[in-house]
Formats: sequence, C-alpha cells, structure tokens
Amino acid sequence: MKKRTSKAEIVLTMGLVGMVSALITIISDFILIGKPSTAYLFLKMGTESMADLAQWRIAVGAFIGVIVLPFQILGLIPVYYGLKSSGKVLPLIVVITTAHTLIMGVAFHISYAFIGSGWRQFYEMDSGNKITSELVKRFDFYWRILVIIMLIEILFSSIIYAVIIAKGKTLYSKWMAILNPICLLTILFPFIFLLPAPVGGFIAPAYLNISTIVFYGFSTAVIYSRLKRQENILL
Repeated sequence: MKKRTSKAEIVLTMGLVGMVSALITIISDFILIGKPSTAYLFLKMGTESMADLAQWRIAVGAFIGVIVLPFQILGLIPVYYGLKSSGKVLPLIVVITTAHTLIMGVAFHISYAFIGSGWRQFYEMDSGNKITSELVKRFDFYWRILVIIMLIEILFSSIIYAVIIAKGKTLYSKWMAILNPICLLTILFPFIFLLPAPVGGFIAPAYLNISTIVFYGFSTAVIYSRLKRQENILL
C-alpha cells in the first residue's frame, strides 16, 4: 500500500521549493542589475544604474526572474499550514495577498528589461534626445508605482499575519509575530544600505528576495517541526 504524504513532508517540500526559487531569483538579480559598487550608490542611482550594463545581462536576468519567481508562491503553503488553526478567512487573506505581491513581483522584474534597455538607448545612441529621456522617465514612474503597490500589500498582509500569531492560536510561537515580511525588510535595510563595494552593489538589488528566503526559512523550519512532532505523537 502506498504511503500517504504527510502534512509535514508537504510543508518541507513546498518551503524548499519557495526558497530555491527565491535563491534563483537572487541570482537573476545579480545578473540583471548587480554592479561592484556600494549599496548606497546603487540605491541613490535607482534604475539609471543599468545604463552601462550589457544587453544580454538585462535580457537573461529579467527572464530568469520572470520564469522562476512564480514558484515562490509555493513557499506560502507552510505559512498557511502554520496559520490555519486560527480560522479560515484571515490566513487565506494573508496568503492570497502575499501571493498577489509575488505576482506583482513578476511585473516588477520584467519592467527592468524595458527600463534598462531605455537607459542604454539614451546614453549610447540618443544622448540628449528629449523623447527618449521622457520615455525612460515614464518607464521609471510606472516602476515606482509597482514598488508602492507591492509595499502596501506587504504591509497589509504583515499586519494581519502578526495579529493572528500574537493571539496565540497558530503553530507559531507568539514571538514570531515580529518575523513578518515588513519587519524583516525594515530590520535588514540598514545593513543592506551600509554594505561597501563590491558586495553592496550586488546584495542591494536582491534585498527583497533575501528577506523572502529568511521569512520562508523560519516559517518552514518551525511549521515542519511542529507538524512532525504532532504526527509522531499520533503514531
């Protein structure tokens, strides 16, 4: 008789898929926009830092991320298992909102291909061309809107996530309420911001995906161990 896959095994597998997907997305970030500079310089220049990157890097980095990033959604399955004992609605809101943020992340990632190509065009061929300059600025404006939408969604889902855990009716310990995505981003940001060259210019672009790996790592480890313990007690 075929052995049934346990919840703990599902959580571990999906968590690892999410983390591996985030890791590959980080590699795509390195290819797409990583440069041997300080994190401060990268953040200060924004998308304009892509102006001198090779076109192959822009294309390969953008499309690797677009292909792999959706698989990060599977890493939310351990989160759902961890929260679902608190009720049906709120855990689903957390997972669906975060999943939508990751979908928005695909649009965010591919936007770099257009913005990077635009900056290259402006600096290499049409330097001083007002039409090209205005077009690149519009691309950059739309990119900023995506960032704002994603941050709002992360903040919204993080607040609900923290409130659910703080009530103590989940598989998480109450102290893990602080390890929500928005808090992790806030905690990591000062360290990322101060990174020197050449490390900072590669780590800063991967900031969001690094925080995702940390979040998935904690969630998967905790929920897997709790479910495994429950399953061993029932045997």
